[in-house]
Amino acid sequence: MKKLFTIAILFMTMNSMQAQTALPTTAKCVSEEGTLKLYLNQESKATEDEPATVMSIWLTDKGRTTKLLVTNPMAEGVWSKMTNGHAAPVDIRQIAAADKAMIIPYDNNLVYIEGCPDARNVYSYILNLSTKSVIQLPSNSGLVGFVCEDDAYIVMQSYRYNPDPEVGGRFPVLLVYDLNGKFFKELSLQK
Repeated sequence: MKKLFTIAILFMTMNSMQAQTALPTTAKCVSEEGTLKLYLNQESKATEDEPATVMSIWLTDKGRTTKLLVTNPMAEGVWSKMTNGHAAPVDIRQIAAADKAMIIPYDNNLVYIEGCPDARNVYSYILNLSTKSVIQLPSNSGLVGFVCEDDAYIVMQSYRYNPDPEVGGRFPVLLVYDLNGKFFKELSLQK
């Protein structure tokens, strides 16, 4: 069953990032910026054999509809490739989940995507619409927001484990990156 599911994902992915003639009627608009509209569509529901839902992301602009990608629940995070807190490149066919997506307000050429494929960690990605490249941000709790003065930054939330074994547990941290995924600052909220 897993082999058949993987073949289906590969087929759907090979057809992604191509102009399509019709947006699925089940697609839901999740973000708008100017003439751009971003949609999420559920391709298949989670099952006992495959615990993650398969989603597709679509973009419309001035009457043109493009299927950007199809998630791959079998994909794994690239945590080991992230060095010095910076984001790491990810193949567009290796986005594990997409529960939320939005056009980044300060750069309409970028799409923020996040999803929780393992019922614990939120995987966060930035898709560049021009280059079709994707990066995964080293954050595990999702988007807090964006900040823009001279430069635009993305603020993410993550968690760390308390190093004191008598206290234990985890605590939140805020992480700031530029829109290219370069780590900028961290704020620990440990008590």
